[in-house]
Amino acid sequence: MKKGNVKISSAHSYYGMVSTASSYATEAGVKMLEKGGNAVDAAVAAALCLGVTEPQASGLGGQSMALLYLKEQDRVFVLDGSSRAPFNVQPMKTPEKPIKLGIKSSTVPSTPAALGYMQEKYGKLSFKDVLAPSIEAAKEGFTVTPLIHRLLKKEAEHLSQDPGIVKNFFENGEPKRTGKLIKQPELAQCLEIMADSGWQDFYLGSIGMKIIEDMKNRGGLITAADLCQIPAPVEREVLANTYRGYDIYTFPPPGAGRVLIQILNTLEGFPPELLDSEDPVGAVIYALAFRFALINRQRVPIHPDYFLQSVNQMMSDKGYAKELTNRIYDICSYALQEKYPPPPHSGETTHLSVVDKDGNAVGITQSIELVFGSKTMADGLGFFYNNYMSAFEYKNMTHPYYLLPGGKPWSSVAPVLMFKNGLPRFLLGSPGSARISTSLAQVITRIIDKQEGLDTAIAAPRFHSSDTGQLQIEEKRFNQEVLRSLTTTGFQLKNRGPYSFYLGCVQGVQIPLQKGEPFFGVADPRRDGTAKGPSKL
Repeated sequence: MKKGNVKISSAHSYYGMVSTASSYATEAGVKMLEKGGNAVDAAVAAALCLGVTEPQASGLGGQSMALLYLKEQDRVFVLDGSSRAPFNVQPMKTPEKPIKLGIKSSTVPSTPAALGYMQEKYGKLSFKDVLAPSIEAAKEGFTVTPLIHRLLKKEAEHLSQDPGIVKNFFENGEPKRTGKLIKQPELAQCLEIMADSGWQDFYLGSIGMKIIEDMKNRGGLITAADLCQIPAPVEREVLANTYRGYDIYTFPPPGAGRVLIQILNTLEGFPPELLDSEDPVGAVIYALAFRFALINRQRVPIHPDYFLQSVNQMMSDKGYAKELTNRIYDICSYALQEKYPPPPHSGETTHLSVVDKDGNAVGITQSIELVFGSKTMADGLGFFYNNYMSAFEYKNMTHPYYLLPGGKPWSSVAPVLMFKNGLPRFLLGSPGSARISTSLAQVITRIIDKQEGLDTAIAAPRFHSSDTGQLQIEEKRFNQEVLRSLTTTGFQLKNRGPYSFYLGCVQGVQIPLQKGEPFFGVADPRRDGTAKGPSKL
């Protein structure tokens, strides 16, 4: 399907749907559905495959967060698969600046534990089954896309310092070019060990021993004590709210569902006809709503373990949102002068959305933090270590996400499931750090307020306003009146180009409300994604 000059991957199927940022991962998920697996099996297979074929964004060395809907139980919940700071961290010796590069920047990987737990508890197939597509992709190789080549080239200076990365991702001293094949034999062997011995081997077996040895040899912080205390995921209650007759379910702390909810609550106070981001007034409304929500997240950080007990539920309160709506009506010029520090991370992420024929739904957002994580590969194991040590607070010891031994990093994930009349209708999610909630809000309001199709809403022009007034925008896709209005209101515009990689990558599934209606999947054209469903079962 084409919108203008851009091709959008979309698909219809009566047997379920998979939408991911990599065609290999989408195929992996579809294979599981065709094999008789459920949405969990398909999502885990796709998530594992993303770590192979979209290695700049996620992998075994990172963390995975999931939103699940189990149809038979009529249960929506989230799986907090946060990584953990190594126990070797010494609070009295915290560096002044976040650790962003090298093996010391890695927290304890939690993706194997999160995906393994989810699949074993809620899947139908074996862990060996769901690993098979990833092993094949690592052995046979994947084709370098223009996007992956560009990112390899951009990070070549750091990546070229690691012999393991150079061996598989470089050719003649240069990053592999578009169209070349990248094979990852070390990663294939690592995955095969997990297929034969279980995901626990990553922490307690031969893989874990290799990680510990690698950390010792290169001065990393992760030890046997970290791996023996497996970073098992935590099942948490979903964050629930409404928007114009839809029930909205998203991710609580440590995720950023609160930001998405506050944005939607604020926008709900305006007539739908005003909410057009391609109109000067609408653009200013969106930009201010984004900025206020991100400012409030900075003002009121909440530790995930104490979120439900917290008295302060300001960000999800519709009464407070009404105050913001009124403030935006007045343009609120004084607020534009307030200065707050930006979130402590601006990482790279990936997202996938899967729904099976029975209506079970899974959205997984996972990451190794920055592009290619720590720019360091696990020796002999083939996966990139994350650099989540950069996603902690380093100065304020009272902050819920201050760097402490075993602490969890702050996250911006916000996968969302939307119900209409008690039935699931849309499953959405995006990567993009602080841009996740703002990207999703724009898609959601286009679907509901402008009644656009899912493909049109995802491909539409997009921008992001930070808490400090910086506004990243696909400038050439907006008219001059919109740009002038945003500048006049006090925003500092930065052009990110059409269909910008920076401005999120929404993977969406529209779920049928009645028999005879197909599933509809859409992959955001801003990256390499595809959407596909089984042709038959």
